[in-house]
Amino acid sequence: MIPHLTAAIGSATFITACSTLILVCVSAAAAESGIASVYAYSGSKTASGERASPGGFTAAHRTLPFGTQVRVTNKRNGRSVVVRINDRGPFLRGRVIDVTPAAARALGFSGLAPVTLDVGSRTASRSAGVSSSGSGGAASFASLKADGARMLAKD
Repeated sequence: MIPHLTAAIGSATFITACSTLILVCVSAAAAESGIASVYAYSGSKTASGERASPGGFTAAHRTLPFGTQVRVTNKRNGRSVVVRINDRGPFLRGRVIDVTPAAARALGFSGLAPVTLDVGSRTASRSAGVSSSGSGGAASFASLKADGARMLAKD
């Protein structure tokens, strides 16, 4: 029997056997696009159990796990931010994500906007890797992916 290690990290699966690494990337969410809307926060708790914070960079998505980092890019102006999923929704056809008022301001819209979503890593911390447009945003998202790509093999 050949010893092997299989690990799923983010949207990639890594399989090693006899010093060979095979990388299979599957990113259905990277192709996800649709309409983003702005949350109407009431100050209550989110589906994840934390308090809603209109000034935070968090969002609601129907299926992504809580804690997932998602880069949201406004198709109209190219601005993007990284938000952390902490709630469920939106539940209207064509809408793919609800963002906080702070995230919407950073994206340059109020109301509705066409967006694309790129899924980063999942984090246990409550602070999201937040960035606005520019090189800092790309660096922040790259570091999220790098953190998720580290694998530890156990003897």
